[in-house]
Amino acid sequence: MKMQNWAPRFYVPLLAVHVAILIAEPARVLTWSYVLVLACLAFTLFLGWRRLRFSVTHNRPTWALLLLALLTQAAAFVLLFIDSLKNPQGTLVAFDPTFYFCLNSLILTLAAAYRAVGSLQRWTSLIDAILAGIIALLFYVFLRKIIGDSATNPDLGRFVMWMFDAMSLFVATFVTLRFVTTKRADERRFYFVLLMFSWAELAFPAIHNRFVLSSESYVPEIFLDLPFVALGILLSQRRTVWFRGYRPAARTRIVAESVSPFVLSIALCIIAFGYLQRAPIIAIGALVLGIASYAIRVALVLGRHLALEDELKGMHRDLQQAAIHDDLTGLLNRRGFYRILKRDWEMAMAAKTPLTIAMMDIDSFKAYNDTYGHLAGNQCLAATSAALKTTASAFEGVTVARYGGEEFAVLLAGCDRATAEHVLQRLRLSIEALQIPHSQGTHRFVTASAGLATSTDGNYASGEKLLGDADIALYAAKRAGRNCIRWFAPDMVAREPGKYRRSRDQ
Repeated sequence: MKMQNWAPRFYVPLLAVHVAILIAEPARVLTWSYVLVLACLAFTLFLGWRRLRFSVTHNRPTWALLLLALLTQAAAFVLLFIDSLKNPQGTLVAFDPTFYFCLNSLILTLAAAYRAVGSLQRWTSLIDAILAGIIALLFYVFLRKIIGDSATNPDLGRFVMWMFDAMSLFVATFVTLRFVTTKRADERRFYFVLLMFSWAELAFPAIHNRFVLSSESYVPEIFLDLPFVALGILLSQRRTVWFRGYRPAARTRIVAESVSPFVLSIALCIIAFGYLQRAPIIAIGALVLGIASYAIRVALVLGRHLALEDELKGMHRDLQQAAIHDDLTGLLNRRGFYRILKRDWEMAMAAKTPLTIAMMDIDSFKAYNDTYGHLAGNQCLAATSAALKTTASAFEGVTVARYGGEEFAVLLAGCDRATAEHVLQRLRLSIEALQIPHSQGTHRFVTASAGLATSTDGNYASGEKLLGDADIALYAAKRAGRNCIRWFAPDMVAREPGKYRRSRDQ
């Protein structure tokens, strides 16, 4: 039988026996009551240990903390059991268990503050853990003094009850803030269990304490079982993921994660005010620590966010560069070329300076691919691109881009006709100088042809029209025997404009 079916069958008889004993009120009724509470707690511990075994590795510390919190509860109830052996009527607030109840609240807070991923999360978790430890310590010392005074003052006894309620409310609030920021399903399973247990730890003991103060009946002792029963039922549900479709909104996460450290600091400051009359130095130290810890945490988060912002800016720059560069050759791609063309065209028109565009194409590249394969073709493109890039870098205002396939576009800003022709000849010769074998080529090695058009030769309305004329001049260079350059002339325009691009490599 599955454990989720066994758990109710174990808890229900225990609760029934507990209620029967409390109603019958036999001798040492409190002793028997604490025995049954410890029995419920022991079974819940077993379920917690079982869940710890089945949990994923990165969640085991949190399940282990919950198990440790249950052990501190067990220690507290063992002390209450021992106290009931000496005093069958019980005490209003037993002093010895107070330490373990405070320790339980501390451990539950640590479980809510624990974050295993990332250096920033580990540092903030450490700060939260230190604050939670100091809060629990100051609360315990303060409570110890009040409990000593409350033996002769019933009003102080009620104040102690409210103090315990405040501590439980603090823990439940902190756990709730952590739950609403949880995105992973396995973490949400744990924090839902912790959430329900922390609110049960607030509600049922609060009800128990108020009944104890206003009634002589022992029946309210049954409320001590209920937090462990509720937790045990949840722990027995091995595969259940509560709120399966829940995903915290970005605004919710930001608000909750911002409020969580503030809750810790405020709690520490509130306790510090309680020490103002009794121990001013401790009060001032706690106030300073509460404010400083929040400031340190904010500084850590701000520093991390600034580092992430710089990293994102770097990634954005890299993406921008990748978007306008060709992966194979490292040259500008067509998009990058058009961006530079638009900029240089506007500058040339404003300054009335010449702008020249050349279209360059590797001769008979289809035959090269068919003969040597596409891998060799890629190597050829990489080598020719490197040669073009190196040669172009020696001239100011010259930009080379891979326009597509084996075709390159060259932009020459501010160059007159003679200078532009000189640069293109140098670029063409740099490819020829590589002496890459090409058995199907006209010259038996890889060569390139180029066509040029300049803005001073006509009335151009846009850079795209200039680019089109350079493409027509490239066709003329192919027709002239390849491995040469040609300038655009109006008489090159054919009757069928589309045939230039179709016939270039034939």
